Amino acid sequence: MFQYKSEFRGSFILVTAFLFLLASCSSLPLIGKKEGKDKKPPEGKTVTIEGMEQVKGVNPPKAEPPAPPPKRPSPPPPSSPPPGREAESKVASVPTRPFYSPPLPSFQAGFRRKVVTLDFENKTTYQEEKIGETAAKRLNDRLEATQRVVTMDQAVVSQALKKQAFSFKDLTDPSVTKRANRTLGIQAFALGTVADVSLLSSKASETSDEEVSFATAKVEVRLIDASTGNLLRTFIGRSPIFGTKEAGQNSRGKAVLKAIDLSLDEIADPLLRQLDLLDWTTTIARIDGDSLYINAGKQSGLRIGDTLEVYQPGKEIIHPSTNLSLGWTTGQLKGLIRITDLFGVDAAAGKVVEGKGFAIDDVVKSTAK
Repeated sequence: MFQYKSEFRGSFILVTAFLFLLASCSSLPLIGKKEGKDKKPPEGKTVTIEGMEQVKGVNPPKAEPPAPPPKRPSPPPPSSPPPGREAESKVASVPTRPFYSPPLPSFQAGFRRKVVTLDFENKTTYQEEKIGETAAKRLNDRLEATQRVVTMDQAVVSQALKKQAFSFKDLTDPSVTKRANRTLGIQAFALGTVADVSLLSSKASETSDEEVSFATAKVEVRLIDASTGNLLRTFIGRSPIFGTKEAGQNSRGKAVLKAIDLSLDEIADPLLRQLDLLDWTTTIARIDGDSLYINAGKQSGLRIGDTLEVYQPGKEIIHPSTNLSLGWTTGQLKGLIRITDLFGVDAAAGKVVEGKGFAIDDVVKSTAK
């Protein structure tokens, strides 16, 4: 009996030891399985889902959107008016428009000024060359090409002045220019000088005999108002030497011509703008019953059906100190005529629409203001 109890006790001890060993082994990690680290749940709002146990959690953070472009600070709100005063009415602002200069009324009508270009004075060292005449002709052609100017031939003007006992060479005299304005409808005279012509020539290369030339020139143009004989403005153009390169035969003469052209390029636009400031006028040349004939026609831009105003010649105002003409006042309006025919090189016929008492040398103007 004692032996049986001893055996039972030993078995009990062995079983107990085996169970203890088994329990301790269950707490060891399995092979190949990583030991996870307990993470503390993020703090958040406690919620209960359909009677289930309460849990804490937060939504995962969202990716931040890209920062918007910086905005201009909005203007502060208008302050409220003080008590006792009514709020001022606001006018909606309109977008600003670019500045522009409106065209002149006379140019809108399409009428062209009559200009006479006189020969330029040659103040260069090349006196044997006709540089002055060449410069005047090239300016004349340039103005004619714009179709804004009627360039009158010197021979025609000279012949017309000769019939009135005047010489073409006397056009520097204000009294002669005024006469040309009244009888021929000339608005301006252009004259000037050519100076500072310099030439630079060399061989194109050491192995070539071809000549390469460069030139510089200074051109001065004076614009005279024919109605007063006054100098309106002096224009000066200078040519850059790098744009006058010419090679081969007659390279020197070609370089000089190119230098003159470049100088005139600087003058042409401001000269035309100055001409636009002159009033477009002409005169009555002949009267035959109710038909009037004037010193302007198709070449001056007139068209059949145009209506023109006729004025009595105004009075010239002379400055008492300088003895220079300030211009002509506008005479009394006599009536209206309508162009019925265009004939000759630059003449027109018209019929009386309103008025009476028309006379030769009455001033004819456009109705456009």
